Amino acid sequence: MPGPRSFTGEDVVELHIHAGARNVQQVVDALLACGATAAGPGEFSRRAFELGRLDLEQAEGIAALVAAQTDAALAQARRLVAGELGRRVDAVREQVAGLRGEIEANLDFPEDVTAADTTRWSEELEGLRGTVAGWLRRFEAGRRAREVARIALAGPPNAGKSSLFNALVQRERAIVSPQPGTTRDYVEAALELDPHGAVLIDTAGLRGVPGDELELEGIARTRDQLAGADIVLWIEAADEQPVERGVDEGVNAHVVLVESKRDLGCARPDWLGVSTRTGAGLDRLRATLRRWFVDGDASADDSPWIGLARHRERASEALASIEACATRLGEDAPLELVAFELGAAERRLAEITGRHALGAIGEDVLRRIFSRFCIGK
Repeated sequence: MPGPRSFTGEDVVELHIHAGARNVQQVVDALLACGATAAGPGEFSRRAFELGRLDLEQAEGIAALVAAQTDAALAQARRLVAGELGRRVDAVREQVAGLRGEIEANLDFPEDVTAADTTRWSEELEGLRGTVAGWLRRFEAGRRAREVARIALAGPPNAGKSSLFNALVQRERAIVSPQPGTTRDYVEAALELDPHGAVLIDTAGLRGVPGDELELEGIARTRDQLAGADIVLWIEAADEQPVERGVDEGVNAHVVLVESKRDLGCARPDWLGVSTRTGAGLDRLRATLRRWFVDGDASADDSPWIGLARHRERASEALASIEACATRLGEDAPLELVAFELGAAERRLAEITGRHALGAIGEDVLRRIFSRFCIGK
């Protein structure tokens, strides 16, 4: 495949060989003996970036594509590879550059700047601030959509946790018994919440006075699972008295209050009621869990941001510079200081794509990014 229209932009030769491990190794050894060099992690993607075939965030999208464990994560990675984030960032960067150019054009004649100019600049800065702040506000929702969440079922003994666990994973994975304290250790199973993925965890029942040392150990493991959970389904049965203490105060997860055995009555009208015997409420519970992935800190009209952690850091720095610029403009600071803050914001945005003459991406940054790729990508 002759360059520059290959993936890396270089001339490329591909060998299509039978995939037996010994056969592949002998072919590789023969190539190395002829002077070839084995590729390192992410080497092809880095060459594509350095030769202008990919922006940096697109290259990072390739790594995200390989690592995706859910359909939602796969969709986000594909959007990164397609350059969607880069186009949005470049549009804002060009706005920042245009405003900086206009302000710098007045550096030698600050007396010509009118109140109308200052008002217009302030309004444009507010628009830029709102756009970048919106990205950051939606970052948490984007992160959630990419991850496989841990969902722990917790509550008192005999509350119907194991029955609900089996109903959600749609197979008899956990032992169900009317005898309290049957679950002594936690049980995990994959839970599909299309297009999101989760690990569902059934835990030992929590009560003030454990029956024996084995149950005590089970309760300790339950608390460990609650500490590491993203979502806790706190379950109490409709035919039992409400638990006085409820969820531990130290749990940082999102808590959903679920009343099981709702076919036996309704003791807690404000809770999400389910019945594993009739199936009532299970679809509503699944819908509630799906919403956790997309809500985050975003409003109902916002979609999750597709950027990764490095993109968030640069966008946060750009936002800080835009806000500092607005503050200086409001304080009638010298225009040189206003333009300086805009230049800083422009550089931080340019570092997301790594493709502009506003300061090169450091070698240490590139090494950290591409070292996380698998060999051959």
